[in-house]
Amino acid sequence: MVKQKTRFDGLDVAAMVNQTRQILGHKLANVYDGLALSASVSGDSSGKSTFLFKLANPNSSNANDATNAKDGTESKHKNRSMLLIESGVRFHATTFYTTGDNNSSPPSQFAMKLRKHLRNLRLENVTQLGNLDRVVDFRFGSGQNSHHVILELYGLGNLILTDGQYSILALLRVHDYEASAKSGSASDIGDVKVRVGNVYPVTFATTLVSQASASVPAPPASSIARSEEEELAAELEGSESNENKASAIKKYLIDMSAEEANQWVKQELKFHQEKAEALLLSASTNTNKSQKKKKDGGVNAKMLLLQPNSGVFHYGPSLIEHCLLVSGMNNPNSKFTLDSLETESPPAQWGKLLDALRVEGPKVIGNLNSGNGKGHILYREKANGISSDAEKNKIPHSDKIFDEYQPHLLKQHEGRSTLTYDSFSMAVDEFYSLREGQKRATRAEAAEKSALDRLNKIKRDQSKRMEALEAEMLKVKEHAELVETHADDVDKAIGVINSALAQSLDWDDINELVEVEKANMNPIALLINRLKFESDEIELSLPDTNNWDQTSGVPPKIIAVSVSLKEGAYGNARIMYDKYRSSRNKASKTSEAS
Repeated sequence: MVKQKTRFDGLDVAAMVNQTRQILGHKLANVYDGLALSASVSGDSSGKSTFLFKLANPNSSNANDATNAKDGTESKHKNRSMLLIESGVRFHATTFYTTGDNNSSPPSQFAMKLRKHLRNLRLENVTQLGNLDRVVDFRFGSGQNSHHVILELYGLGNLILTDGQYSILALLRVHDYEASAKSGSASDIGDVKVRVGNVYPVTFATTLVSQASASVPAPPASSIARSEEEELAAELEGSESNENKASAIKKYLIDMSAEEANQWVKQELKFHQEKAEALLLSASTNTNKSQKKKKDGGVNAKMLLLQPNSGVFHYGPSLIEHCLLVSGMNNPNSKFTLDSLETESPPAQWGKLLDALRVEGPKVIGNLNSGNGKGHILYREKANGISSDAEKNKIPHSDKIFDEYQPHLLKQHEGRSTLTYDSFSMAVDEFYSLREGQKRATRAEAAEKSALDRLNKIKRDQSKRMEALEAEMLKVKEHAELVETHADDVDKAIGVINSALAQSLDWDDINELVEVEKANMNPIALLINRLKFESDEIELSLPDTNNWDQTSGVPPKIIAVSVSLKEGAYGNARIMYDKYRSSRNKASKTSEAS
């Protein structure tokens, strides 16, 4: 089962930062929050963390003409850009979302803050903080008027507005960073709080370049030029000594030989095995065997390389999986232990992996920063094809299931169906817009299916009622015919009971009298099955001689028929026929209505 991609990874951020720089210099015209986006899925809680930045190009020669022209819609669209930012998920230029100008709901408090501090400021720079970290710094304005919008794309996500000195003015989510997450003197200052009035802690939010290996070639100079915010961030985080940097560099996997890498892996496996044994020991009183089996200390290569002390964890899962496949590890998710390491992954294999990490990693990262800018969507064909003509006409690619978007096709994507776009931004915009369109179509299909299910249930219930009504009609008619056939005996039975009642006999006495006559084999008493004085009826056991084959040698079927003591045999038959005709008319009307 292919898991659908839901948010940016570090490579996506690097590619999108490069493409977003194409709108540097554009002036912020307005900010809209997600609840006002007309293309958003109604009722989607993610709208609270989604914002649309409307940017205008002030250097366009026909910008003023487009604004004043009555039919200048197309020109205005050419001179503006819509930048969508969703906290914890994505950012990209969009043509799918509109600003919901007809929406009467007021903007959120955070949107009002963004408008207050950023409106009419130019987007001066877009920077990916740290070392392929999922943190993006958008700088609006310059000098004393500069402000920063910091987008965090990991965990629960966050969107933070700061001034030029990174002092927080507003944010979506207040949280704390644990000082123990960083080594050194930071542990002496306690937890770092991310809230209004504090300085944004760049050191805690990113891994920064201090954790990158010196052996990994740096991205192109155009993408790492130190801007105002980078200079200030460097001051905020403090500088490390050359000795500390040298000691840090030596421990990274990418700078080791194949044999050293193999020893590093053994140490890591030993650590994980000891940790698993400790967990098993602490849970020895737990009777849940399924939990014990999970803690076997096995680790796959992908998990090892994603550890911070590997030195290449900033590559992210996709790029690491690519390097593993290039090196010949065809099953990156296969676990191994200390005992199976030498057979499943010998030192020579780790040498090939180190070569792939040194060559493929920088090459892919360099391609993302080269300006090529292609975007790709990986998809599967729907098993049941297009559900309806309406869906085919309204939603493009409705016969496909979009799985993920990529700025670069990697080894694991070979052989998969892809759609290629001129830019990564276009691919991401198409992915999310089509996904939301497909969600709406899916909801519509579900609603239609639910309505059809209810209709079918009503039809089934109606059919059952019709069958029950038909059966009741036939039963009433059959009883009426039997009463007519045995009219003499029915009148005698009714007369005997009415005569007893006229003598003011007690009900129990009448029942006793009937039983005595039955014992004497009185044929009329034998017809009486039950006395129902509470409803002035008696139940007679009448033989069905109307449908009896006299030559069969089998006695006729006995049918219980209730008759009223207030009517004679033909009077009861008439009442039954009236009930039969009424039921038949009701059934006819019910059938016509359905």
